[in-house]
Amino acid sequence: MDIVWLGLGLGLAAGVSPGPLSVLVVTATLRSGLRAGLLTSVVPLLTDVLVVALALTVLRQLSDRGLGALGVVGGLVVAAVGVRTVVDARGASVEADRAMPDSWRTTLRRAFLVNILSPHPWVAWLTVLGPLAVAAGRTSTLAGVLFVAAFYVGIVGAKAALAVVVAGGRDRLRDAGYRRALGLAGLLLLGAGAVMLLEFGPALT
Repeated sequence: MDIVWLGLGLGLAAGVSPGPLSVLVVTATLRSGLRAGLLTSVVPLLTDVLVVALALTVLRQLSDRGLGALGVVGGLVVAAVGVRTVVDARGASVEADRAMPDSWRTTLRRAFLVNILSPHPWVAWLTVLGPLAVAAGRTSTLAGVLFVAAFYVGIVGAKAALAVVVAGGRDRLRDAGYRRALGLAGLLLLGAGAVMLLEFGPALT
């Protein structure tokens, strides 16, 4: 049970921490409703299959410059989504977006790109989560599986709860408030992209 609680605690901490995916959960929920927010919240289940597999094999041999390049590309993608959100916010309408929400494919594609190109899941699995999962697996295969499962219950559950909270307030927004909320979310994405560029850009030099 200790390893389960550890995995759950780490997942909850990752789920509530500010970052590009958390902001994207908020943005998707504001634009297209609870379903879009919940779809965005489960993206780690899709992206991290690749992240875990590569982080525990290839990434150990990746140079600092290679990791920096991944971070810069990810930062640019997050910033681009932020710019698009700010631009769209200027003419956004609550009723129009409710009538024509983003398709589930668009929602998942946007979230998938943001999360797979963010270096943070890769680094987390290489430095913290991977070694913990391996150590738990040496005790028993079941312990390793339970640790990973508990982590994803925590991170997906926290982001889904965020989507539910935002969806509850979305119905009370008028156009002016809706535009301000979308604009703020876009600026937060721009900020997250800038932080990623500042964090990983120096590795390229």
